[in-house]
Amino acid sequence: MGLRRPKSLSRLLPLVLAAVLANSNTATAADPPKDLLTTTRAAIAATNLTPYDIGSRYAQARGASETCAGGKMTDKAAVLPSVYSGAELDVFNAQEKKIYDAWMRAKHCSQDDPSNQCKLVIDESCAAAISEIGPSGSALPGLFEINRP
Repeated sequence: MGLRRPKSLSRLLPLVLAAVLANSNTATAADPPKDLLTTTRAAIAATNLTPYDIGSRYAQARGASETCAGGKMTDKAAVLPSVYSGAELDVFNAQEKKIYDAWMRAKHCSQDDPSNQCKLVIDESCAAAISEIGPSGSALPGLFEINRP
C-alpha cells in the first residue's frame, strides 16, 4: 500500500491556500511601485500640466507604443492613471480616450490606404511622440521610447 494523503488534508489544503492568497499584502501587477509613483507625481506637480494634459500625453504614449514600429510605453507612463482619483481621474480618462481613439483610427486607416496618406500621418505622429514625450521630450519627457534592433 502506497502513501496517501489523508482526506481531511485534501479538503483543508485548498482552504488554506485561499486564505493565504486572500490575506497576502503583496502588491498586485496593477499596483505601481511606490517610488515610481511618488517621483512621477512630483514631476507632474513641478509642471503646469492638468489632468486633461496628462491624459493626452498618456494616450499619446499608449497609442504610439501600439502604432510606431519599435515603440514602447515606459514605466513612467504606465503609472500615470494611478496619479489621479475622483473628478481629476474622470477628466484624465475622458481625454485619454479621445486621443487614444484617434491613434487607433490612424492605425487602422493605414492598413487600408493605397495612397499612403494615413502612413504619412502615422509617421508624423510617431516623430511628434518622440519629440514631445520621448527620452528628451519637450512636453513630458520619458513616457515613450523607440527600441531599434
